[in-house]
Amino acid sequence: MLRFGIFVMAIGSAFLTTGVDAGGPLKSGPQAGQEVPGPFHPLNVTGSNAGKKACLY
Repeated sequence: MLRFGIFVMAIGSAFLTTGVDAGGPLKSGPQAGQEVPGPFHPLNVTGSNAGKKACLY
């Protein structure tokens, strides 16, 4: 009987946690047309600029 109770609790918690809604579509990073908050200087790890902070354009 104890195993059945644990099983029911596990299934019930699975149903409760999967029904959570985030409230809208997921957005990651700056969106199209939005300005970035500051300059971007990536550290290059390969190529002729390896070890330097420079834009590749």
